[in-house]
Amino acid sequence: MKRSFVFLACVLFLLSFWAKGAEFRYGKGNFSVESDILGSSDKVEEDISTYSISEEHKNIFGSRLFYGFNLTFLSSKKEQKIIDLYNTSYDPTPGYKPKMSYKLEGFDGQIDIGFDLLSSEKGYLGFSGLLGISLPYIKNYNSDNNNNLTKQAIPDSKTKIKTYRVGGSIKAGYEIFPRIQIFGFISYAYQTGKVENDCWNIDASVNGTYFTAGGGIKAFLVKKKMKILFVPISPQLYLTAGYKYDKWTVKDAKINNIALNVSKDDIIITDSYGFLGVGYSF
Repeated sequence: MKRSFVFLACVLFLLSFWAKGAEFRYGKGNFSVESDILGSSDKVEEDISTYSISEEHKNIFGSRLFYGFNLTFLSSKKEQKIIDLYNTSYDPTPGYKPKMSYKLEGFDGQIDIGFDLLSSEKGYLGFSGLLGISLPYIKNYNSDNNNNLTKQAIPDSKTKIKTYRVGGSIKAGYEIFPRIQIFGFISYAYQTGKVENDCWNIDASVNGTYFTAGGGIKAFLVKKKMKILFVPISPQLYLTAGYKYDKWTVKDAKINNIALNVSKDDIIITDSYGFLGVGYSF
């Protein structure tokens, strides 16, 4: 997965030169995963780190048309939970409470193409259509104290989620002081895809929704307008600080595992984090 991220990041980094701009972000925050098919009715919550390549809003050839993109890799720490949905008839050992640790990793990518309803030197308000892909996976690790029956029925493995989405976004930005801009965004999309974990007998086609919102402040270190060989360019170098919230919901993921008292459930993944970034455009 990390090799894939490095490859995709390099591709997008090269595309950013063609696209005349990109921003590189690092974020820290927390995530939660909630689904009975993981064996615990309790929500899994832990800290995450995020690494992103992004372009929030870039006008095309000085017109009101704009594009934006975002590619994020996220990785969490582990959290341990009691498997309270364990089937005691499968393993009737008195007082036995198996435990499992969980860790979330994955990608999320999105591209927006839209039109600025309002546009000026000071700011913009735009609406866009979006296409996106999410590739999170949830690793599970048995506790050393779990017995062999548990380790055979629900072994260490990955629950992989792959969804594609289509929807819309609203993006806005305004220069409140010279070289200081605030910005915000909100997106909503329908998604469809698959949830798989061969070791736990999870294999389901799923549908659901995706929602994200956030904003921040951008400080321009360089912001100029000039011409090179009669070609107008606007070199910019800037720093950003902001906040982002994401929520993925997929419905009725099915599981067929005799060790767990569950046959299907929704999966809800949320994250929220603050980020710092550095970007350029020309």
